[in-house]
Amino acid sequence: MTETNQFLSEVISMSICYLNGTYVPLREACLPVTDLAIQRGIGVFDSLRTYGRRPFALTPHLERFFASAEQVHMTPPLSMDELRRIIREGISRMDGDSEVLVRPYLTGGDENRNGTFPSPRLFVLFEPVRRFDDRCYQDGVALLPLPQPRPHPSVKTIDYLAPSVAKGGRAEFFEALYCPDGEITEAASSSVFLAIEGVLVTAPLSRVLSSITRQVVLTLARESGFSVEERTPRLEELRIAQECFLASSMKEVMPVIRIGNILVGNGRPGPATRRLHHLFLQNVERWLD
Repeated sequence: MTETNQFLSEVISMSICYLNGTYVPLREACLPVTDLAIQRGIGVFDSLRTYGRRPFALTPHLERFFASAEQVHMTPPLSMDELRRIIREGISRMDGDSEVLVRPYLTGGDENRNGTFPSPRLFVLFEPVRRFDDRCYQDGVALLPLPQPRPHPSVKTIDYLAPSVAKGGRAEFFEALYCPDGEITEAASSSVFLAIEGVLVTAPLSRVLSSITRQVVLTLARESGFSVEERTPRLEELRIAQECFLASSMKEVMPVIRIGNILVGNGRPGPATRRLHHLFLQNVERWLD
């Protein structure tokens, strides 16, 4: 067994799943092969983590989860309050004191009734948080431009085929970056910010997923005196950008130093990125539920 496989096996052994009204070890959780998540890739999910075993922005994440379900014509089999209770209990059931990654899923179930899904399946994964390598923050990461839009950007779907195929095993790229018609919208699982001539620029919500961490970063940036523009930057603006970073629940604020073969700024993480990551960590308590 490789070191990576050994690590994944250990994570799985420490994880649990809420499915069919009960909590079970992740290794024992399974879906029928008739589920449309398997047969057609139909499903939505969300992802959040804990700090000090308290969930980060739980209510906004649940609101987004339910909004995603509504947009794809699925109705979760329980209320938001019930799912909130399930998540809190699942966190408490995790062994040890490590932080917890929580991912609720809603699949298409077994029936597609003219584009609606009357019997979706819900399950929730609880796993130990796996930290990214410190070098991602110290040295920055590279993104692979993908010349297409993210499908259904207002919905957090389980469909990650396009960015996965685009990477094609190229380990030098941390994540794919959606760049339809030369516009920079968002990465495969992160919001994207550029610092251009002293202004933070990020795509508007009309073009991207409503990222919870994106909103937190925007709030902190404005409170701290950063100038902010919510518009869709273009690839040619990378030549004049001083910095770029990703924002997401798991990455927090992560520097990007290259997009394709174009270096951003001087090719090193910049002061705005470091400042915003510091502010995020300083203020995370404000968004704990």
